[in-house]
Amino acid sequence: MSHTDELQAARIAGAALFTEDDVVASYYARPPYGPALYAHLLRQTSGRTRALDLACGPGKIARVLADHFDEVVAVDPSEAMIAAGIAQDAGAHSNIRWTRLQGEDFETDDRFDLVACGSAIHWMDPAVQFPKLARWTDLLALLNTDPLFPAPPPPCGRRAWVDFLCEWRQRTGRVPPAAWRDPDHATPPATPHHAWMDLAGREVFAFPFAQSVEDFIASCHSRVSWPRSQMGAALAAEFDAALDALMRPFSTDGMLELEIVSELTWGAPRATPKD
Repeated sequence: MSHTDELQAARIAGAALFTEDDVVASYYARPPYGPALYAHLLRQTSGRTRALDLACGPGKIARVLADHFDEVVAVDPSEAMIAAGIAQDAGAHSNIRWTRLQGEDFETDDRFDLVACGSAIHWMDPAVQFPKLARWTDLLALLNTDPLFPAPPPPCGRRAWVDFLCEWRQRTGRVPPAAWRDPDHATPPATPHHAWMDLAGREVFAFPFAQSVEDFIASCHSRVSWPRSQMGAALAAEFDAALDALMRPFSTDGMLELEIVSELTWGAPRATPKD
């Protein structure tokens, strides 16, 4: 298998995890993007006619954008994610058009004032997706809730958090990234997809967020690193117990005070990558 084929196989396998019922059921616990991020994004957007939320999941971006645009198209390949989004919206936004499709398979003749994608652009084949984006919009916004992960750490502190993550990466058969041990890891790394954008800006926004210990644990199972289906019931239960034991002493009435960092990258998508 060629390197390109390996990358495509990894993308397909990773994206498939987000169609699993347990991952979808845990997705509610992912932290939101900060209000200041949305305010900054909307200041970059001149039109308010139509927006596209690509790989929308349960629609946390789409529901915010629907308060500011005449129409929002929310696209995701997972039937369960689309169903969760419709249920969570509960009819509040009749201007969201929910569409079950892989991003690369979505076709339209419409133009969009904004295309947004939250923490999912890396699951798409850029050679297929970005030429379409270049036809659809002049403004692509990429939102990321973990630009500095594992910083900022939860209340247990950086060393205990990194020790926990490294132990469990090894227990699930993966090598922990060396950057996790780097105390100076404070600059979001560039991603391969930035070659497909003419970047206009990149900003990081921090905000406080209170979350129960149970929801903090659930949020971990919504990520590609810790899906219960791959861990197995016994190991997942051990993971939950270990994470609860680590976090519970730092909670107040079962609630953790977290600092969430969100990254916004925006610019014009390209039909071809930069050299």
